[in-house]
Amino acid sequence: MIDLEALIAEADKLVAEADIEFVPVTLAGRQVGVRFAPMSGADWRDLVLKQPPRPEIVQDINLGYNVDAVVAAYPNVALVDGDDVDDMMRPGKDGSESMWPAVWKRLTATGRKDVATAMWAAHERTPERLVADAGKASPAERKKKHS
Repeated sequence: MIDLEALIAEADKLVAEADIEFVPVTLAGRQVGVRFAPMSGADWRDLVLKQPPRPEIVQDINLGYNVDAVVAAYPNVALVDGDDVDDMMRPGKDGSESMWPAVWKRLTATGRKDVATAMWAAHERTPERLVADAGKASPAERKKKHS
């Protein structure tokens, strides 16, 4: 019998211990960084499903979601300037609100592309590589190759 509780705990641990992503960008002519932690596969899926693809944008159609809207809606993004880290949360009408969407709109085109690529890779490329690598090492996979 598979120890599902242990597998679930290990999956939660991997998400909790995932490397924080850091992307150098330019904002208002200054070199700063955008920092975010990868989220669980379920949370990523929930986020992208809330942002339908724009019909005229090939990248959106290929990925199945509005890339710019997903990045703008990403939670818990921080801005790094040297040793200063700003969570970009400010008082708002309904409690606190993130300034990340406003910052996202003002990044250079290269910075926007780099952040979007890093978020995509952290959730879709890196996990697929981990699955592929795990499959290469799994006993079931080795049996298939030797049969």
